[in-house]
Amino acid sequence: MHDAFEIHGEIYKKWIALGGLAWGIPCTDETGTPDGVGRYNHFNNNTASIYWTPNTGAQAIWGAIRGKWAAMGWERSVLGYPVTDETGTPDGVGRYNHFANAGSIYWTPNTGANVVYGDIRKKWESLGWEQSYLGYPTTDETEFADGGRANLFENGGIYWWPDTGAVDLRDVVVHYTGLHCFGETDWDQGSSADEPYVIVSVTTPQVADTKRSQVYGDVDAGDTRPDLMEIYRGKPYGINIGTVLMENDFGDPNKYKDEVQKIVMGVHTAGTLALGLIPVAGPIIAAIAGPALGSLMPSIGGAISDLFDWGDDRIGSATVTISAKQMVLLAARTNNTTFSGIGFKVETPLISGDGASYKAYFGFVPA
Repeated sequence: MHDAFEIHGEIYKKWIALGGLAWGIPCTDETGTPDGVGRYNHFNNNTASIYWTPNTGAQAIWGAIRGKWAAMGWERSVLGYPVTDETGTPDGVGRYNHFANAGSIYWTPNTGANVVYGDIRKKWESLGWEQSYLGYPTTDETEFADGGRANLFENGGIYWWPDTGAVDLRDVVVHYTGLHCFGETDWDQGSSADEPYVIVSVTTPQVADTKRSQVYGDVDAGDTRPDLMEIYRGKPYGINIGTVLMENDFGDPNKYKDEVQKIVMGVHTAGTLALGLIPVAGPIIAAIAGPALGSLMPSIGGAISDLFDWGDDRIGSATVTISAKQMVLLAARTNNTTFSGIGFKVETPLISGDGASYKAYFGFVPA
């Protein structure tokens, strides 16, 4: 036997249209909402509902989408009341409800139920919803770095700040794009030219990695060595780029790269533990790490000088820190600058030592 519950009016009509008892067994009377605007009945042991207001009519919501809406605060959430029934997406994969305050909850078996609203939702809609290159949202709209907001999607993200609006982007790819010699070293090992190489380390809230360029032969003042080496591919959570400039004499460049990597990994691991970043995922990781991003990269010059004797000469080092917001804008909205045949968007300060002066250059592009 079942208890008897009252259901009538527009909610009753919607219930009958959905299939009546075949769709859901009421478990509450029709009841007024706390804000005094709407009416509702819950069904199926409180797993489905029909909500009605004079402006939205009667709309059905259930399952994981209803659970997400409930967790946000029902009709008093940022979304307001549902303005559609739960509906299947055109691709046949997902389900959604739209809401009164320009928001939606989308669900798939792989992504779960996630909330998207406001300018980020408008951008996603303009791209083609789930049939766009981004696919379905994989996070709710969440706090992002530098006062921003973000949703991550299956194939990228949409990032928003008050002064930029919504920016859609796949992952960001960072390249080392070359080296320019403003002044070569003093007479070294019987040679009047340099044989430099760079060791480039990157740290983000999730990644620490080190790569080495080729050794460039016969470099004189004014010479440029364009190059293209991928040093990072991933989410725009902010990045430190540490550059060690070496002069090759008799040492093994790979040995020095490995030693730098050990130092970088040690500092990065300690930093992420101190910031509590290990269990954090999604856009909020950038908001947490932003103020302390620089602490994830060691002071490369001092750290490596004290640990081992260089067989090659270290000319100098520099670290450039790029915020999450800068990463997004550099990749999505900034054109390349070209200097002496090198395309770039970020450059190191002048790296000087032993009479030499160099700069290293880096590009940021969408994946």
